[in-house]
Amino acid sequence: MASITKFLAALAVFLPIVYGAPTQAANALHPEILAAMKRDLGLDAEQAHVRVARELKATEIIEQLKTSTGSSFGGAWLVDGELNVAVTDEALTSEVSAAGATPVVVSNDLSKLQEAKAALDKLDIDATLGRKREESGIASYYVDVAANKLILEALSGSTSQAADLAKQVGLVESEFEVKVVDSMPTTFVTVRGGDAYLINRSARCSVGFSVTGGFVSAGHCGTTGNTASTTSGTTIGTFAGSVFPGSGDYSYIRGTSGNTYSGTVNNYSGGSIAISGSTATAVGGSICRSGSTTGVFCGSVRALGATVRYSQGSVTGLTQTNVCAEPGDSGGSWYSGSQAQGVTSGGSGDCTSGGTTYFQPVNEILSAYGLTLARG
Repeated sequence: MASITKFLAALAVFLPIVYGAPTQAANALHPEILAAMKRDLGLDAEQAHVRVARELKATEIIEQLKTSTGSSFGGAWLVDGELNVAVTDEALTSEVSAAGATPVVVSNDLSKLQEAKAALDKLDIDATLGRKREESGIASYYVDVAANKLILEALSGSTSQAADLAKQVGLVESEFEVKVVDSMPTTFVTVRGGDAYLINRSARCSVGFSVTGGFVSAGHCGTTGNTASTTSGTTIGTFAGSVFPGSGDYSYIRGTSGNTYSGTVNNYSGGSIAISGSTATAVGGSICRSGSTTGVFCGSVRALGATVRYSQGSVTGLTQTNVCAEPGDSGGSWYSGSQAQGVTSGGSGDCTSGGTTYFQPVNEILSAYGLTLARG
């Protein structure tokens, strides 16, 4: 599994545009990943390998075009593994095509929408909403690169306030959209025991990824000084750092001596999935999640850099997905192929009816604490 990244990169270069792959490709991804992607994305083994390979290659193309198109860059997203790149200058479409992506001409450059979102982060939204009613609240806001708009998700009683907020940060109606959601997001913490780790031998969360000297998880799971233990009571670490709410939802648990921190993810089928790196996938990319309440579920990335408004406060920089999760899954692993993506923050819905879930990108956690991801 250690050579999976090189293998997938090779696939991205040499496989044809139509689905299809050499027979040996069926052995590259872990069988549990393939099973989950077949169940949730409808992909057979060859289709799954081609898609993951394309998505890995797409991250390189996005960075290349982001630099070369400069202020005209409008964002990038994947549709069934195919890369779309938006630009505001039609003259740059040939450059996008030459790089291997489908060009889309849009009105707004990405930086304009990101600046508007950053301005929203600085506002006191609760003061704007005023006296809260049961049907009021703004759940999240993020840049939808495919729609080329800032999206604000709100309960039915707060749609007009959401629109006013968008206008307050300088956007006109064609540059934003208010979407009605059924419920406000909540963090996935539960006091019930389970197959994960306990905070102060009480609330349960899920391990994100092993790192040098411990592991990372969600910030709302615990604060600095809290202990982490197995459900049987064995101490496995202490929270050495925690951020929540604010600029993220992440924590670093420094491990106790005598424990082994493996670079793998529980597949909840009696085995494990090896992690070989942390290359982030793009909007539209396929992604899977492992958590101690619901096990493994897969879906796709909807938006990057979303701000989510929990009752405890707003959290910036989260990734929105259409994958479900439930209480106790908090802090759990998100991965695309063998690439670590992040740790579960929160969301809405459940794994019976479906839902929206947000995760904290793992590379920001590694950078914040100077950690190195453990690899399997």
